[in-house]
Amino acid sequence: MVACGVTSVEQQPDQVTVQLKWRHQAQFAGFYAAVQQNYYADENIEVKLLPGGPTATLIDSVVEGGADFGVTSADDLLGARTEGIPVKAIATIYRRNPLVYFSLPDSGISRPQDFVNTTIRVGANQQVIFDALMAQVGISPDQYTISRDPGLDAFYTGDIQVSNGYLINEVLAAKSQEIDLNVIFPDDYGIHFYSDTIFATDEFLASSPDLTARFVRATIKGWRWAIENPVEAGKLALIYNSDLEVNLQVGMMEASVPLIHTGEDQLGWMRRDIWLGMQEILLEQGVLESAVDIDQVFTLEFLEQTDGK
Repeated sequence: MVACGVTSVEQQPDQVTVQLKWRHQAQFAGFYAAVQQNYYADENIEVKLLPGGPTATLIDSVVEGGADFGVTSADDLLGARTEGIPVKAIATIYRRNPLVYFSLPDSGISRPQDFVNTTIRVGANQQVIFDALMAQVGISPDQYTISRDPGLDAFYTGDIQVSNGYLINEVLAAKSQEIDLNVIFPDDYGIHFYSDTIFATDEFLASSPDLTARFVRATIKGWRWAIENPVEAGKLALIYNSDLEVNLQVGMMEASVPLIHTGEDQLGWMRRDIWLGMQEILLEQGVLESAVDIDQVFTLEFLEQTDGK
């Protein structure tokens, strides 16, 4: 008699590609942490992170099969859905939008109502949030002047009194130069727009629910680690882009913590009323021609399978 044994065959990891919203930086530290802390490996997933950039077509990359998951702004997903593009949000990382308005410390401008009779630098892609903010506080377009100046030189010389930008970019850069700007959050005035939002196609979610659940679970673990270890998490960005400046990346991660971990719900969680509010603003601004079934735009199914806060 020859003893017979059973040889176990290790299951090969699932290959997953993620299209990031922008170039590699600490904005995506939770994804880096999930790789480096082996949270994806623990779920038997091998992840490739694709950097974005000014020419990246984030939604197309996922719809056309270049990536399994993507990261984009929530309002972009609403726009895609109204065009019949079957993509759905599965988690939101930046639950508080990092887009802010700022003025010089001695300008006397500290709230949106102070924008009257000023020149305001507004990026073309940020016009919707600006218009919604002005409407919210009752300021009409004839009470200010819009500038599309691509840089901040005119702002620092005082020719432009207010600028928009990102708390984790332009405001952080000013702070590194010991300039303490007056910062105004649209979010404080009822303009709630989710920022970095993870999505996939309806088809992928339907065909790969287990893989999606494991991916979301590992990703949320990565972000939890990043929030608990912001200095170490910021430094992880240099693994993906060695040209980055370490102190700025650490500062970016530290500034991101209250935008990601807001103290409400669990990490990544999305609220139906926020999605409805975004849609209402986009309809009012004429960005959307018609409303969509909001329950087709996002799902909590996979976040509900994570282990909470």
